[in-house]
Amino acid sequence: MELGPDQGTVKVRTGVAGSASRMGHRLVLNVEEWSAQVEVTDGVVVSVQFRADLETLHVESGRGGVTPLTVVDKQVIRRNAAKVLDVGTYPEVTFSSTEIEVTEDTVTVTGDLTIHDVTLPLTAELTRDGDHVTGSIPVVQSDFGIRPYSAMLGQLKVLDEVTVDLDITVLPAAQ
Repeated sequence: MELGPDQGTVKVRTGVAGSASRMGHRLVLNVEEWSAQVEVTDGVVVSVQFRADLETLHVESGRGGVTPLTVVDKQVIRRNAAKVLDVGTYPEVTFSSTEIEVTEDTVTVTGDLTIHDVTLPLTAELTRDGDHVTGSIPVVQSDFGIRPYSAMLGQLKVLDEVTVDLDITVLPAAQ
């Protein structure tokens, strides 16, 4: 079964650090284009292939900061994120499962996450409520060769660890 934005959301939450961190915004970025291919055999999920298009990363909101985010701020943040992630060269993130364990309340997915042409193992514990799956997955940017954004000579910087939030409705309900 093919899943995409009509079935849920994929968001990235960032934090800030540095001596000027109170000036920065804790961002929520929305991945507007993503897809997942879920293979189900005899009512059991046997594999998941996921792809996120980083060119569709948009700023949804920002908490904190000295001033509220403006439309121009959001455009600048989007350009900076595209530059840091080198979206022109590495336009997508992929995940390929190697093992899936489903219980009544959880889905544990183990596999290979590829970002910035670096592939590392990942295990994600997701919460399951019938056909609805949610979870928060920490990702350390530097593990994938990404140098987090910084400004003001490093006095304001994005935390190395970001969190990917999944909120997806899977039909029919995975067993």
